[in-house]
Amino acid sequence: MASLFSKPYPVVEHTSRKLRSAVFMGMFVAAFLFIFRPFGLHRFPNDMIALISGGYGLVTTIIALINTVVLMPLFPRVFDENKWTVGKEIIFIMWVIFTIGLGNAFYSLAIFNDSFSFEYIASFQFFTLLVAILPVTINVIVMQLVLTRKNLKEARELTSHMHHKRRLDAMPGVVVTLRSDNKKEEISFPARDLLFITSADNYIEVHYLQNETEQTKLLRGTLKNTKEELRQFTAFYRCHRAWIVNLDRVDSVIGNSQGYRLVLQGTEIRVPVSRNLNDEIQTRLAK
Repeated sequence: MASLFSKPYPVVEHTSRKLRSAVFMGMFVAAFLFIFRPFGLHRFPNDMIALISGGYGLVTTIIALINTVVLMPLFPRVFDENKWTVGKEIIFIMWVIFTIGLGNAFYSLAIFNDSFSFEYIASFQFFTLLVAILPVTINVIVMQLVLTRKNLKEARELTSHMHHKRRLDAMPGVVVTLRSDNKKEEISFPARDLLFITSADNYIEVHYLQNETEQTKLLRGTLKNTKEELRQFTAFYRCHRAWIVNLDRVDSVIGNSQGYRLVLQGTEIRVPVSRNLNDEIQTRLAK
């Protein structure tokens, strides 16, 4: 069971998806309360029930957006997809539900003019989390299995259709030179020996081969500027917001719930591909 919770899981990065998810949660809560009318809502006329239920939905949407659109970008290391797992996803969703429950508990106090007490809030939260934990856990585990199976299948198909004729000899004698932003440091090596470049805070981390051995060099700079420096090399492709890869070094493609991973000649590190670039990477590798 522990290994299941440690399996990788995708992090939702696009603001549009976060917005849609938050609005859906709010609409679901509002519709649920209007239809089933718990917490004594049946005592009110229909128009008042609709207004109160809409209020619960609005509170739900706002708190969900605070957690996903505001909180997540503030802590990029916490929500680093390379370290995100099934267990972390479940904990985060339960946190979102906890904060939504807290917001709606205070909304209930205001709507029903109840007296504040720790027992009131604790009881509200206890039943909220108790009801949510099982469906949340099941949903995350099922989604992990579905996404893993889907991406593994697509990765195998992509590997089988890859153009495997190596193009490494297409750049004989061509040398790549990368310079730091302050121009005080630089590194040069044959273009065919570049493996990948990844961002590391205010630095880029260059991985390349020297005498068939993987080497690493840190340079102060950004991936955006590095991509511009390498624009003449069509094989060097920014496959992820934090990675540039040498497509001529790609040996095969594997997959997990987070998407594709590129297996390169000369390194054990698997390079991730942004999910919105899946179609483009398929086209590039098939050429």
